[in-house]
Amino acid sequence: MLVILLKPVTFAVVTLWSLLTRLIFNTIAYSIVLLLQGLKGSGEGSLGIFQQVAEGIRGCFEFILQLIFNSINFIISKVFDAIKESITGSVTATGSVAAELAEKLKASLEESLKQVPEMFEELSNMATNMVTELWNNYKEAVGYVTENA
Repeated sequence: MLVILLKPVTFAVVTLWSLLTRLIFNTIAYSIVLLLQGLKGSGEGSLGIFQQVAEGIRGCFEFILQLIFNSINFIISKVFDAIKESITGSVTATGSVAAELAEKLKASLEESLKQVPEMFEELSNMATNMVTELWNNYKEAVGYVTENA
């Protein structure tokens, strides 16, 4: 059940990630092209402008990495909270009979342990998709700069 809930969450995270990186890389690419076209006429001050662009790109990458770490941290904490709630729910629901409690806890743990590989596979797929989208958006932005510079 957790894997079924995790799939739409990972889809939403990857989609938002793709849109965010596309926006950032396209903005940087358009800015660089405009900057290079503006500098074709005059060579003065180009070093300072390129340093400003480099600082802007560095800031964007720091923001992207922070966003990645925060989203992965959020997803992992939600997965562990869901596992904890499923175990706690099964423990409190069967509190009257000790044998039944032990059996339900064992079944719940077994069920949770069966879902752990699927959850890690889904999370690794999400991370792979995020890196792929980042790389594709980066390549598109660089391609735009090289074509128009």
